[in-house]
Amino acid sequence: MATESPRPPKLSLDDLVQGFLGDIGPEEFLEGMEFSDLNLAEADATQATFLDCRMTNVNFGDAEAPIDLTGARISGTEIMDCRADTWSMPRGNLLHTAISGTRIGAGVVYDSVWEKVRFTNCRISYLNLRESKLTDVEFRDCKIDEIDLDRAKASRVAFPGSSVGVFQCEGVTLGNVDIRGLEPHKISGAHSLRGATIDDTQLMLFAELFASELGITVE
Repeated sequence: MATESPRPPKLSLDDLVQGFLGDIGPEEFLEGMEFSDLNLAEADATQATFLDCRMTNVNFGDAEAPIDLTGARISGTEIMDCRADTWSMPRGNLLHTAISGTRIGAGVVYDSVWEKVRFTNCRISYLNLRESKLTDVEFRDCKIDEIDLDRAKASRVAFPGSSVGVFQCEGVTLGNVDIRGLEPHKISGAHSLRGATIDDTQLMLFAELFASELGITVE
């Protein structure tokens, strides 16, 4: 049975109005706005909603002073050429969103819901998606040092043209997750990869790891 590919996000970003730093606040509802060339360090956007917005060349804050997006909802939004030393959006919703050319240091996005999300040509050091629910998520031509999917639920997730250094997946539930082409130097939780698709080359590369996980001695 063929692996199902992620379904792409749908965006409609016509007639946007200019957004400013002062528009952003806790529980604010921001619709049809374009944010560009802003530094959002220490901004408070907890439980805010960004609907049909565009963000370009936005700095989401330094590692010690990131914007707080806890519980925020970003939907129908395009994020381009941005930077986040720390992307702090735990328990948030990311829906129908396209992110491209963006550099993320530490993505603190555990216990989140992501649906129809596409990352393109992004550089990510660490992405903490523990206990999150991912549906139709694609990482295309991205470089990811470490991704943590412990106890997450992932369906129709793929990594075309991407590289991942550490793939952590203890207790993950996978369905139609395509990791073909990835050559992580470390996989934590290989016994949880049921529901993933790999290629022939990976099967050879991971043979020793799979044997260790199953308690098989190879001599």
